[in-house]
Amino acid sequence: MRDRSILIVEDDPCAAQFMALAMKEEFDGVRTAPNGTEALLAMESRVPDLIFMDLGLPDMDGLELLTMLKQRWPEVPVILVTAADDVASVVESVQRGATNYLVKPVAPAVLLASARKAVSTAAAPRSHAESGIPEIVGMSRAVVQVRHLIFLAARSDVNVLITGATGTGKELVARAVHRLSSLSTGPFVAHNCSLTPPDLFESQFFGHHRGSFTGADRDHVGLLEKSHGGTLLLDELECLSLPHQAKLLRVLDDGEVRPVGSSESRTVLVRFLAATNRDPQKMMGQGSLREDLYYRLRGLEISLPPLRERRGDVPLLASHFLGDHEGAFTPEALVALQDYSWPGNVRELRNVVRRARSLAVDRPISGRDLALRPAPAVIPDDLARPMGSPIAAGQALKEAERSTIVQALRDAGGRQTEAARTLGIDRSTLRRKVRRFGINPSRPDR
Repeated sequence: MRDRSILIVEDDPCAAQFMALAMKEEFDGVRTAPNGTEALLAMESRVPDLIFMDLGLPDMDGLELLTMLKQRWPEVPVILVTAADDVASVVESVQRGATNYLVKPVAPAVLLASARKAVSTAAAPRSHAESGIPEIVGMSRAVVQVRHLIFLAARSDVNVLITGATGTGKELVARAVHRLSSLSTGPFVAHNCSLTPPDLFESQFFGHHRGSFTGADRDHVGLLEKSHGGTLLLDELECLSLPHQAKLLRVLDDGEVRPVGSSESRTVLVRFLAATNRDPQKMMGQGSLREDLYYRLRGLEISLPPLRERRGDVPLLASHFLGDHEGAFTPEALVALQDYSWPGNVRELRNVVRRARSLAVDRPISGRDLALRPAPAVIPDDLARPMGSPIAAGQALKEAERSTIVQALRDAGGRQTEAARTLGIDRSTLRRKVRRFGINPSRPDR
């Protein structure tokens, strides 16, 4: 990358020199600017391949400068390097187009690795709108917000914390973020922290050399090295002990790992996604989650709602899990789907529908096929309506599904491919539903 140039916007001369020295190993044309005004003048004279900048500038707000840079030169990646470990600033900077957000002090190896990745991926930006998120199905406000945050997370390199009850789809969200990100060609490694034996944490995460302890009969590559150049999902984060959290925090800070039995450290470039079904604020209050680790992992937070809070998505999800199966639901089954509280969330709905599909091969799925145990439902006010009979309930559910499809087509200007992407279903499924409900795609309101 000797033909690449970098602009460093930093008012601290020592910090600017430190970063410049780290970059000169592999990059030509390293320039520095002490404030926003000189940074803009430098951009006018020569557009660099990458910008490092501090948020705390003497003449203007760093986020304001970031906005100006992305408006004039949207193709140039910007990495923020700042002493302010402020979650609000991280979110705001990502929304304004920052590629990454590093908190001082940053090891030279981490600076260099971040620069390499930003420059190498900037030449081939991904089209998130074209990729879509077919695995995230639904049209409720909560799901629309989740999709927005996935796109936001995918176009940056910040770490992401995913929260939500068991079965809401946290790993699906993590995989979508990875698939749409610049690291999509790298590995995606998902690890359930509850499966880490306390005495094997270092071996499992950092790896070990043969003979480093009893039973180590071969070299072992740890999770962090396996994830190099890609994404590591730490599922069930709450299961990591405080000492293990501290060791993980060091990797987040300096990007270095040392296998057990080795005298040498290795630099890894890993994007961390963490998932938990517990409330992080309560965990910190109880002393089971380190605050510094929480803020390092929570560059962005994506919170997934339980299924009972988005009942309008149940028909779409149920249809999605039916796939190409031509069967439908009886009115009795539709009532059962509507009234059930879904304690196991989307995962439970998927398993219920797939089991029922295997029982009802050549006929509509009945309530007996679903085998749901009765449970009192808490239906949001905007979905509550009189249910005089199973047929009336079934009709209400069908109307809700039809209304959702009509709205998607209206928002897409009648373009079925775009509407299907928004709904999280394939185009053939949408066409089948359009015919079933008698909808005119070009004029869905009629």
